[in-house]
Amino acid sequence: MNLSNLLTSWKSVPQLSAAKEEKRQGTGGADGSTEPDPLLTFFIPDLTVGGAEQVVVNIVNGLSNRGYNVELVLSRRKGELLEQVDRRISIVELSPEPVPVLGIATNLPALIAYLRREEPTVVFSHLTQASVVALTAKQLLGTETTVIPTHHAASGVTTDRTLKSHVVRQLTKLLYPTADRIITVSKCVGETVVDDLSIDPEQISVLHNPVETESLQERARDSVDHEWIEDDETDVVLFVGRIAEQKDLRTWLQSFKKVHEQKPDTRGVIVGRGPRREEIIDYADELGLGDVVSVPGYVDNPFRYMHKASVFLLSSHSEGLPTVLIEALACGCPIVSTACPCGPREILADGEYGRLAPVGDSDALSDAVVAELADPVPSDKLRRRAEDFSPDAILEDYETFIHEHVILE
Repeated sequence: MNLSNLLTSWKSVPQLSAAKEEKRQGTGGADGSTEPDPLLTFFIPDLTVGGAEQVVVNIVNGLSNRGYNVELVLSRRKGELLEQVDRRISIVELSPEPVPVLGIATNLPALIAYLRREEPTVVFSHLTQASVVALTAKQLLGTETTVIPTHHAASGVTTDRTLKSHVVRQLTKLLYPTADRIITVSKCVGETVVDDLSIDPEQISVLHNPVETESLQERARDSVDHEWIEDDETDVVLFVGRIAEQKDLRTWLQSFKKVHEQKPDTRGVIVGRGPRREEIIDYADELGLGDVVSVPGYVDNPFRYMHKASVFLLSSHSEGLPTVLIEALACGCPIVSTACPCGPREILADGEYGRLAPVGDSDALSDAVVAELADPVPSDKLRRRAEDFSPDAILEDYETFIHEHVILE
């Protein structure tokens, strides 16, 4: 497909299927009214394992279970988290043929067609590029559909200096003020959005990420095929997440090297995949850690790793509200984290539920790990803190938000 065809393809718009029309008319909304069910659409590029992707799955499943008419729109129907989506939820794949350079912007004509065809009450867009596309579609179409970006990371804090990132940033500055409202996953993220993008603070709503604490605690009891994890005599320092520059795993390895020098029986495990995985493996070898650090890649059950690890170490430059820390809390795993913008300080309540250290300071991080190994926060206390982010607690906030800012507007 060439660019000209791409930009005109949205004009061919199929009608609602009979099944969707019946669903749309329904028997009433979640509040018991006889009005047609409002359609709540969630838009994210795909469901490859990641914090934002897991959050979307948890939200759509939770709202669907509470009786809301929810639809999930993906650029590409791909990712390990697809199997977690409730089968009652319709998944729409935009998937136009890719156009070089444009990336997710390739989805713009298909998304416009979707908005014209389905006329959702609201689109909750997740991740910045998806939000830029959704807001552009609304501006071009002039639709009454409410578009609400969900911002998952500190705004203006990035190590990505590519031309594409520059263009996305400029579009974000231009389009975010046109949003009907903006959700941020933490108070700190909201503050950065206000400051960096010149957004009216009254336009921001803070809604934390829901985490399925009960189901992950069940999975944490299943054994895994990793010798160090299943050895009760081995102290494991753990990381789970995307192996990317944002996570600053070079500092993680420097910190672990200092821990290992003080406590030679400790082992390091870095779970995940990403563009820096091979670099991190090579750097571990360069530091002489090849025999005491494992980088197994993606694993099906990271919660077992969290349950058995002695310390979870997060060395990120920046975050938003890192789901992985909440998951570690739910598994009863002691935590050491950088006090990066944003999220760790909020989740750990200024250090009550885990130790905090400055960004990029391997000495402070290693000292905190050694201290936590010697005197860990009790697991029961960590699990109780995780319940503050359970689906029941967070979905109540989402329902209130929907009725205040979507359905009743």
